Amino acid sequence: MITNPMRGVFFIFILVVVVILLPKDAAAGVIEISAGFSFTQSHYSETSFSWNRRWGAALGYHLTELSQLELGFQDIVERTQITNYEDTTFHDKIFSANWLQAFAGRTSGIQPYVKVGVGQLNREASGVYWFGASPPAIVDSLTGILGAGMKIHITRTFGLRGEVMSYLTGGSISTWKNNTSLTTGISLYL
Repeated sequence: MITNPMRGVFFIFILVVVVILLPKDAAAGVIEISAGFSFTQSHYSETSFSWNRRWGAALGYHLTELSQLELGFQDIVERTQITNYEDTTFHDKIFSANWLQAFAGRTSGIQPYVKVGVGQLNREASGVYWFGASPPAIVDSLTGILGAGMKIHITRTFGLRGEVMSYLTGGSISTWKNNTSLTTGISLYL
């Protein structure tokens, strides 16, 4: 649930302006469609566990061989049940606009990159902690995006992608450890 639909329009407007104004090179204009997934779980006892499921999709536009603008979406569910201590579920949806800067071209086969962006975090939470308090039911806030990854180009139109990413709750760099994940996925180049 986006509290202000104008934010999405603003992200798209910025993307269009940058695409129009930046110079083109031979690798510019490539559209990249990506999808990724990760799942982790821990069992502490027969009745205590935690798991995290994360999937995402992105639409990118290559401005040059080494730079890309990307519109991304992530859906994250974290479930924790520790007997007599915590029973919570957090469901996050993150809409983001990101800049990817690669360190090698696609023709190299392996393309490491870093990612920086801004997004909208929409969190729905439920459950209870041992002392009787519940997490805030809904949190909507701007967030920063930091990440690094690697693309492995299998063919000219298909690649594998691995990425470590963190979203900075409230834009605070000190929260990077709270929301870090590793996802693997694929990319299609049009």
